[in-house]
Parts: sequence; C-alpha cells; structure tokens
Amino acid sequence: MKNLIFSLLLLSAAAAYAQEELKPAAAPEAPAAQKPAPPPGGYSPAILRTMKNLSALLERANEIPQARMDALAPELAAFDEKVKAALGAEILAGIAAKEKETEDRARSAAAKKMLQAFRAALQVYYGDKGGVYPKDPALLIPAVMPEAPEICLPEHGCTAKVKVIDSKKYDKDFSRAVTDSGGWLYFSNPGSDNYGLLALDCAHTEAGGTEFFKY
Repeated sequence: MKNLIFSLLLLSAAAAYAQEELKPAAAPEAPAAQKPAPPPGGYSPAILRTMKNLSALLERANEIPQARMDALAPELAAFDEKVKAALGAEILAGIAAKEKETEDRARSAAAKKMLQAFRAALQVYYGDKGGVYPKDPALLIPAVMPEAPEICLPEHGCTAKVKVIDSKKYDKDFSRAVTDSGGWLYFSNPGSDNYGLLALDCAHTEAGGTEFFKY
C-alpha cells in the first residue's frame, strides 16, 4: 500500500509533465473571439479527470477492496519508474530531503516531550523516596511509569535503552559521557554533581543548531 500511495502522489506531481505528452499536434489558432477558455490550472481535461480520481482514491482507499487495490500495484509500479525518470534526480532528491526534514522535526519534538515526561517520573520517585533518585530508572517501573519510554531520535533507530553512569568522572563535563547511542543517559552516583540527571544520549544537532544531549 505504501508503494501504491507513493506512486499516486508521484503521478500528481508529474501531471504538468504528462500534459505535454498528451497534447495533440498543434492546430491553427482560432480567432480570439472564438477561442475556448483554457481548463482550470492549464491542464488538459484528461489530466484533470485523472487527478480528481486519484484524489478520491487516496481519500477513500479504505472503502475499496484490498484485492482491487493490489491489482493496480503492478501497473503503477511500472508507471512509477517513468514518473521518476520524468521528475529527474534533482527534484526527487529535493522531495526526499523535505520529507526527511519533516520526519526529523517530528522525531525531535516527540523525543523532547518524552524527556520531560521521563524527568517528571524521576522527580516523583525522588519525592516519594525522601530525596533519593533510583540507582537505575528501571526501578520506576511499574510504580511510577508503566514501561521505559522509547525514543526515535533523528539518525537513530527507536530504542528505550538507558546508559547508567555510576561515577563522578564526568562532573566537570557530562557531555564526555555521551556515546551517541540514540537512547537515554542517566547519572546515578549520589556523590556526583550530575546526580539524577537524565539526558538524551545523542550528539547529533537538531535543526535549530542545538545538540540533543544539551536538552
């Protein structure tokens, strides 16, 4: 289904190109008074009908039997290659870059929201235990939180892994403990200046220019 939807979107993107292929041979131009008005958007009626039907297909695909949708896949897969050739590598690269940027922003926002929730759970534990943080965030489960939060940071796979640092080694600069695992970084040593600190174990830079471990 993903390939089908992608193919349909590419078909719409290539509409302008296809219009040129569908145009009949040029005919003598009619006098200005008799010349018919151009169709909306400058597209031919055939292109407009196709775009309309594709829009309806995308909107109401869940109402169509799966077998009927699957039957379209082979033809659309072949057409997809022609569409990509028409779009060209530069346009396709631009589309991919924009999609990645959108996905990365969504991942970043979700990770920062999860970081706040995880830190809030640690504070609840800290209050319940009389000013003591857990030796391992796993102790929060299930009393404070149902499970270890999973994050999906940009350039990383999804993970709920927590790297626990029981040391004062990184008191002057906790960033030296960052290994860019894409998971969590937690400092558990009661004598450390970083005691109870939870951070994102990611050295990549967000779109705004801030390394994730600094949040």
